[in-house]
Amino acid sequence: MKKHLIIAFAICVLFLSACGSLVGTNAPSSNSPAHSAAPSATASAQSACQVLHDRQAQLSQEYHAASIQLASAQANGNSQQTGEAEKMLLRLHQSIVQVQAQTKAC
Repeated sequence: MKKHLIIAFAICVLFLSACGSLVGTNAPSSNSPAHSAAPSATASAQSACQVLHDRQAQLSQEYHAASIQLASAQANGNSQQTGEAEKMLLRLHQSIVQVQAQTKAC
């Protein structure tokens, strides 16, 4: 249940973000209101999934960079930087797990 709420919330946020970026632009008119709802919902879901995939890729890149920082800090014997890098890796790992859970619905 909680997973579905998170996904629904993410889709709503993404939809509102997309609508906000369209303000001031001329959107093409649809042929019929009855046929516009389903494609719009599908497009919103696809857009939300694409954003989740992009976020997962970004988090993976950040995780890789933090892994390199950790290795460097350990090699230099810098315990403060090692601790910070470990904390960052833990936060990134948690974020990746959350995004992966949301992506499963796609």
